[in-house]
Amino acid sequence: QLEYLAGAMGSGVVMGARVPIALTSRADSPMTRSASALLGKLIAHHRRSHP
Repeated sequence: QLEYLAGAMGSGVVMGARVPIALTSRADSPMTRSASALLGKLIAHHRRSHP
């Protein structure tokens, strides 16, 4: 696992809806939750900028 062996950070976003949905777990760290929210925001911004 990259998170444990290499110190990578994960995030989760559900695609296919009108807006991206941040998918987190109760076990996720606050940093992972923030990364999921930021990734969703970036995807939404990209969709608005490039229809």
